[in-house]
Amino acid sequence: MFFCEEGQALPDPFHMSTTLWRLLPHSAGTAQDDLASAEALLAGLQTLPVAALRWYESPAPALVIGSGQKLADVDLVACAAAGVSLHRRASGGSAVLFVPGLLMQDLVLPPGHPLARSDVSESYRWLGAVWAEALGSLGMSADLIAVPDAREDTRTLAPLLRRACFAGRSPYEILSGGRKLVGFAQVRRRHGILFQVGIYTRWPGAELARLLSIAPGDAEALAAGLAARVVGLAELRHAPPTPAALMRAFAAAMAARHGITLAPDGWRDDELAVKRVALPRYASILRD
Repeated sequence: MFFCEEGQALPDPFHMSTTLWRLLPHSAGTAQDDLASAEALLAGLQTLPVAALRWYESPAPALVIGSGQKLADVDLVACAAAGVSLHRRASGGSAVLFVPGLLMQDLVLPPGHPLARSDVSESYRWLGAVWAEALGSLGMSADLIAVPDAREDTRTLAPLLRRACFAGRSPYEILSGGRKLVGFAQVRRRHGILFQVGIYTRWPGAELARLLSIAPGDAEALAAGLAARVVGLAELRHAPPTPAALMRAFAAAMAARHGITLAPDGWRDDELAVKRVALPRYASILRD
């Protein structure tokens, strides 16, 4: 709540605005904390139906599998030996490896927001366009994946490559030089949509392959297949853009394309309460 000098309550500046977005604090915590924070951000739309965004990074390695992915797909012994925690996220898809150098982004939209689309594929269009503009402003090649191309790729993708989430291609994700640079996922609830985005400084395909439950020969084949399909910023630029530069470029592209202002804001009590309840669900599956 906001107050004037006389103590009279003022309207929440975010109320009813579609172009003033909440910008939550950047974080660099555990995968468990980040997954619970994503759930809290989405749940917060029930109390304050205002678009919001947060950026986060992972200082420690963690393997995050999709909501419906089989635990048998993961080599638990290899994860434990490598000191990699294992978590299950709310969104679908397959394995994503959190490592230092992976910049992640959560965005939430309430129902009825101008950028919210009922069609799952088309709901990514605006996000892909903003990311393409942001990367282009930093001198990076950025091409959106067309819907027919994404569907054909999904149809023909080899089963081995399906083990890694970044190997797949969704409509309007970002390619650079024919390889995937920016990946998207989403979670839909009655009270809104959560978009999740990831971009690597260095693509850890070989490390990811070693953590999956596949034959040693297949691990090498998977790493090679992933290297042909996925790219990190450091492979494209000798001096890749920093996370801070990416965040600034994204904010500028949002303002230019949609007139959106990102206003720094803190976590609300209702969101923190949801996060506290959610944290145990995202604890590492591995036990000491």
